[in-house]
Amino acid sequence: MSLLVTGSIGIDTLETPLGRAGDVLGGSAVYFSLAASLFSPVRVVAAVGEDFDLKLFDPLRAKDIDLSGVEVRKGSKTFRWHGRYAGTMNEAETVGVSLNVLAEEVPVVPPAFCDSRYLFLANTHPARQREFAEQVPNAELIVCDTMNLWIENEPEELRKTLKCVHGLVLNEGEARMLTGKTSLVAAGRDV
Repeated sequence: MSLLVTGSIGIDTLETPLGRAGDVLGGSAVYFSLAASLFSPVRVVAAVGEDFDLKLFDPLRAKDIDLSGVEVRKGSKTFRWHGRYAGTMNEAETVGVSLNVLAEEVPVVPPAFCDSRYLFLANTHPARQREFAEQVPNAELIVCDTMNLWIENEPEELRKTLKCVHGLVLNEGEARMLTGKTSLVAAGRDV
């Protein structure tokens, strides 16, 4: 089985009721890759800026995640996200975001990765997710992730992307936001 993960790798600042962590490894592609590595070999395609400390990849290297598709772009800055979790910590409040490298061209999927049968489009701009998916035309299963930022600011782009995927990962707050339904059952049906 070949699993290709694309999307955001970032430098995060997180606030919770238990404390604050600044300049830590983040991004949906990172967390999904770490979890998926327990079940399958994982390949990653993403971009980071020249400000990214490559030692931050050590946890991924320790799980034999193939990072040969990660570009370090000179003159660019890495995606940064500042989020706050409160209460049940089920939903993040975006305090600040700097798209940086995520606002640039989508990285090219290396030819050796184009045979991937399974594709996870980790959280990034929905139009970028579609561009990634188009580079892997033989994928049998495509699943994407999204978040409140894209649901609120890019709803039409997100709807276009949802037409191109087989599955979607989102939490209950995002499901309600995406569908406008308060009932999770109704929101699930709409999704």
